[in-house]
Amino acid sequence: MGLFALHTPEHVTVADIAAAADMTAAAVYYHFPSKEHVLLEGLQGFTRRYVLAIRELADGGQPWPARFISDLLDWLAQDRTCATVYFSHSSGVDATIEALRREVRIEQVQVLARAIRQHASTTRSNVEPEVAAIGLVSLIETGAKSWLTQDGVFLGLGERRFVTEMGILAERLVGPAVT
Repeated sequence: MGLFALHTPEHVTVADIAAAADMTAAAVYYHFPSKEHVLLEGLQGFTRRYVLAIRELADGGQPWPARFISDLLDWLAQDRTCATVYFSHSSGVDATIEALRREVRIEQVQVLARAIRQHASTTRSNVEPEVAAIGLVSLIETGAKSWLTQDGVFLGLGERRFVTEMGILAERLVGPAVT
């Protein structure tokens, strides 16, 4: 995953993977039919941990959702290598990886819609929780990419303001929490 975090998948070769794993290319091909399958296995492990973190954070952290966003970004920073590959370098690599990304989005929407219902006040907007969850997933994906790659938006705002603004936008998407 370290290779895929440093370079886009099209620039990583099976020979690179073999060298990083102290193996021969033939040994890599014995276990994986292609470099995309190596990437897929790494992403499957990351996405299992990621979805579990989403579940735990959505069920726990108050105030919702600003604290959820902050805690999630902190969690992603702890696994920056895999998170960078997932949010920044794996999009569009192949159909199998896109199917995994689609499954993760669906699961996130379900978990977040449930959390929105759980934490919503009676003054919440009329937006359906599933639609608000879709917006929240989009915010997470875009914000995580900015956070992990430290792009111009992140650098312009600085870490503290970036996280604060992400939390404010999340609150606008899902409505105020029950107090």
